[in-house]
Amino acid sequence: VLAYGALLSERSARLTFPTLSNFRLAHVHDHRRVFAHPHIFLITRGLVDPMHSLKIASLSAEPSPGSSFVAAAFDVNMDDALREAFIAREPEYDFGEVSFSPLDGSPQGQGVICLRSTDDLLRPTALSVGIMPEKISSVWHWERDSGLLPASVYLRHCLLAVEKSGPRAMESFLQDTLLVDRVTTLEVYLKAHPEVYDARPPADLEARFSG
Repeated sequence: VLAYGALLSERSARLTFPTLSNFRLAHVHDHRRVFAHPHIFLITRGLVDPMHSLKIASLSAEPSPGSSFVAAAFDVNMDDALREAFIAREPEYDFGEVSFSPLDGSPQGQGVICLRSTDDLLRPTALSVGIMPEKISSVWHWERDSGLLPASVYLRHCLLAVEKSGPRAMESFLQDTLLVDRVTTLEVYLKAHPEVYDARPPADLEARFSG
């Protein structure tokens, strides 16, 4: 499995995959990491409100020849129950297999990754009643000039997770993560919005959203 956001922390990854092994950092090739779709869980829970702010975005990966970013790679014995739980956790994404190169120089491999999808391919479980079109017009079709921005409580969670994986992971997260315009880096965004670090989750989500 390849993880590029909150699961860049081994601690966070083990909340989803308790028996994972061989956790390491790796370059994912010919894809880019973007804040380009709404964080459905946060909207459903009422923790972000797209009617009042466009700071609602979550991360996805999408094909981009020549691009790369640092992700976590780890091995999982994916039985049916774990596979179903993984899909249920990430209901809006497509799943694909992409190549990666471990930073430690070990052999290249292929890993499963959550990818950008389309509204037409959304699973029936992806959206609760009253989310689309009532609160958002789309999950996957936001224009580059839409003004969509990272959901602060989620971005803080990702930053705390990436910090635990060391400087190479953090450098890539800041420089190789783009906003919806596919131009502005996360590093530039954070310099203008340092208040992201103050966006704490509610008490019942503290463990899940603290890296």
